[in-house]
Amino acid sequence: MFKGRLTEFIFPNHLSADPLGITLVKVEFWLTPWIRQDEHLPMSHLAEVAHERGLIWDSISIESSGGLNPLSVGGLPKSSAKRFVDQVRTWMNV
Repeated sequence: MFKGRLTEFIFPNHLSADPLGITLVKVEFWLTPWIRQDEHLPMSHLAEVAHERGLIWDSISIESSGGLNPLSVGGLPKSSAKRFVDQVRTWMNV
């Protein structure tokens, strides 16, 4: 909110994963929450999952094998971020 991210404060980004891939859903503007941007990264194109640990909140960055436009989400609770990263890394190594 202090960085001018009112939309992310009201409608936080939603990151989900399954064995087929990872999906990131972003609301672009707080006055039009029905306009969303969905980004999907298939598990076969996944190169790296970076988990940045902060003092209070963690952030996750997911890079594709092409290296362009990583999926990233910040402001995540520590336990949820760790579980997410552990699960995705398990699926990557199968």
